[in-house]
Amino acid sequence: MIKPESIENLKSQIDIVDVVGNYVQLKKSGASYKGLCPFHSEKTPSFIVTPSKEIYHCFGCGAHGDAIKFIMEIEKLNYREAIEKLAALYNFPLEYTSSKNFLQINILEKVNNYYKSELFKNRIALDYLEKRKISKNSIEKFGLGFAPEANSQLRYFKNANLNFKELIKLGVLTEQGYPRLNERITFPIFNERDKIIAFGGRTISNHPAKYINFSNTQLFNKSRTLYGLNFAKEYARKGNLIITEGYFDTIMLHQAGIKEATATLGTSLTNYHLPIIKKFTNRVIVAYDSDRAGIEAAMKASQILYANYFEGGVVLFPEGADPADLIAAGKDVTPYFKNPIPFDEFIINFTIKKYNISNPIQKKMAIEELRKYISGLEEISQNAIATKVAPLLQINENILKTKKIIKIETESKKIDITEASIIKSLYENPHLLNDISEFIKPEMFLTHSEELKALFKEDFENEKLLDITLKEEVKVLDYENLKKSLLPILIRFYTNKQQEIKAIKMSDANEKIAKIKEIGLIIYKLRKGELVEVPEFI
Repeated sequence: MIKPESIENLKSQIDIVDVVGNYVQLKKSGASYKGLCPFHSEKTPSFIVTPSKEIYHCFGCGAHGDAIKFIMEIEKLNYREAIEKLAALYNFPLEYTSSKNFLQINILEKVNNYYKSELFKNRIALDYLEKRKISKNSIEKFGLGFAPEANSQLRYFKNANLNFKELIKLGVLTEQGYPRLNERITFPIFNERDKIIAFGGRTISNHPAKYINFSNTQLFNKSRTLYGLNFAKEYARKGNLIITEGYFDTIMLHQAGIKEATATLGTSLTNYHLPIIKKFTNRVIVAYDSDRAGIEAAMKASQILYANYFEGGVVLFPEGADPADLIAAGKDVTPYFKNPIPFDEFIINFTIKKYNISNPIQKKMAIEELRKYISGLEEISQNAIATKVAPLLQINENILKTKKIIKIETESKKIDITEASIIKSLYENPHLLNDISEFIKPEMFLTHSEELKALFKEDFENEKLLDITLKEEVKVLDYENLKKSLLPILIRFYTNKQQEIKAIKMSDANEKIAKIKEIGLIIYKLRKGELVEVPEFI
């Protein structure tokens, strides 16, 4: 985490007029500056920046805050990301209380530099990229490299004094200490802040597994990562985000000037990707291959995106082709992205297309498949799809509609906003998870212990955990507010634990007294605002 004093030192160097002026055209107005508010539509300026107080305020929509809040709102960043963006803007070196993640990232950067140097020593790898029409600029932009045979890698890692245990934790080496990527073109995978968090690799030796991605690590979760998002995010904010199937599709689209392109990583689009995408845009274009597997993946993505009120649609390329192949062949792919098939139409058409609806049995199967999907939608979306499907199947639209089952909320279904916000904040900011995990245990949470346990285990498929992360009323907290929210929970837990120990009989009276005193000291430190590592006997 960033040291508070480092943040204060950064704040002292920030000029709010300079920061806001990068996004809003400001004009001097007395002791302040005035401009059109970037947070709502207006024709008469009501947005004021006051340099003497280092704040902005909009009298139209009520937006208000300092330079950090402005960057958080305008860039859709969390507190830490905003601090780091401002630090980069002012070339200010931040100091961190825990540098473990940053040391790990530094290791990955060294590995990537090694892979990049190896690429230009391997003629076969370079010829392959040339055959795929990957330009030198794209190789440099995306940091492509080459992982040589295992022994060469191990010698380099040893000579470079890289920690083998960390290389295993980061996924560079397998649990057995063997390089994960061998004789493969390498693709560094970056987070949104342009830091390497993992690698993928493409074989050039006819290995049966064409592509390999790192498995999940402390820094990397493939279900929550989009390849190329670090390059695409600024363009996505201005319009839409394109999601492709792979590395080369994304690279070639960027090479062709379509710079809002990204790719999922060895997995279809899932609900876990949605909060990431929503930070930048609500419009998505799915541009998968037009083979059977690609169509099925596009269907799944369309169902998820439509159910969550995303706009956009699906692009279909000529059968058997993908964006990378078309661009490599010199084709202009821009027209494909101008009129994507809306998600609802894609779902309807490709569901019906699977069946011979002139056959009553198959027609019934088509209706049942559509009903099953529609039943999970909100009423407004149910009506919209039913209205379009009914004439195509020549049925009454009411046949398709089903009343969404509303489950009675039991005690176990209630949301504790404080606990949920802590969990969502840790989920959205994995770098904090290592720092916080030593201070909390799942049993400290009364309502959401199961979700916290799933988070610690990196069980990101857990439905209850996902439910929390997708609830808009559950907010992501910055570190200071996360700490403030956590302290009362810890004080309550340790107070109860102290009472439990007092009430039980122990054979060793001195041990009992020692535990009571130790917990008492923990409570004292917590009341002073200090987080304390969980003792072994808890």
